[in-house]
Amino acid sequence: MKKTYSILASALVLAGCMRAAAPSPSNSEEDPSIAFPPFFAQPAVSLGSEGTVYELDGDTLRALTVAARDLLPPRDTSVSCGSRWESQQYRVVRQGDVIFIRIDEDPKACGRTHPALDSGASYAIHRDGRILRRLIDGQPDVAKPEDAGVSATPGEPGTASPEALGDGPSPFLPRSWQDAGSPAPSPRP
Repeated sequence: MKKTYSILASALVLAGCMRAAAPSPSNSEEDPSIAFPPFFAQPAVSLGSEGTVYELDGDTLRALTVAARDLLPPRDTSVSCGSRWESQQYRVVRQGDVIFIRIDEDPKACGRTHPALDSGASYAIHRDGRILRRLIDGQPDVAKPEDAGVSATPGEPGTASPEALGDGPSPFLPRSWQDAGSPAPSPRP
């Protein structure tokens, strides 16, 4: 009888330590028709300025948290510097009930000059916390056809077509990586 009470007491103590996992808002199906806005088409307002008051509504904070939890490992584990929440740059664009978030590794936060390849992601999150669409860097964009044939926009040799740049070159990559291809060979005399 005493053994039963000790087992029951142990079970109650352990049950008290357990916490329910938060329901994952990403269980719904994604909508590939959602187009991401150009995150780098214009300069962003930085929230790091001293002495300036900023206001962030709860829906935006929830969307940022959902995106960070989806892309990055839990905060309470020992992870590498580049995978920490505080080592990222976040860009937010709100359009109605959809909050678009772009997450990129900030190499300066870890004492590096270049980010890891494919270390970012774009998210479309409804204001209620549901992930409507995610696009992890390095994964194919299912919204764009795999092979659409010949480009309708002819380009000059040595330049990139407007579609190749998307919404502009990423400010996190060095200029030397943002070329338009190999230079044309020099004419021989």
